[in-house]
Amino acid sequence: MTQEPGMKKRLIAVLVPVALAAVTAQAAVFSSFEGEHDSVESGSEILFSAGSFDGIFAFTLGNDSRVTFTGGTTLPRLAFGLFDATDELVSGSIFSRSTYQNSFTSVLLGAGDYYYAPLFARSGPRFSSYSFESRVTTVPEPHTYALFLAGIGMLGFAAKRRLSQA
Repeated sequence: MTQEPGMKKRLIAVLVPVALAAVTAQAAVFSSFEGEHDSVESGSEILFSAGSFDGIFAFTLGNDSRVTFTGGTTLPRLAFGLFDATDELVSGSIFSRSTYQNSFTSVLLGAGDYYYAPLFARSGPRFSSYSFESRVTTVPEPHTYALFLAGIGMLGFAAKRRLSQA
């Protein structure tokens, strides 16, 4: 197989910057968070050299919602926080020493902007990592319950009427 004369130079021109970037990269952040929170989102960060975790996973809730968090880490202790738009800690979790994972209990949040970020240990040795999943379920409006109860009442009324006619 023969190569084009300039092909080798182009390949080197592409690979050298990529290799240099890989050597200087300290961490990689992987995130599905972007804008409005879907029903399930995930994020993770890996340190390629000893350093600090810098991942911030921002999202928006359009409605009042219940948010549940599950995650894991390679570190014995990592605290993870859920913050609102004013940088106030709304909820947090410390990963367990024995299982290296933990979950938030469900948190009810109003519509607005929020983000997840590591609290401590904010740094770790080479190849330290964490990964998490965030689930959102919309909280029904009060009128939804009222309509549900009205429907159940109508079914009960219809059943009673049929029994009395029989």
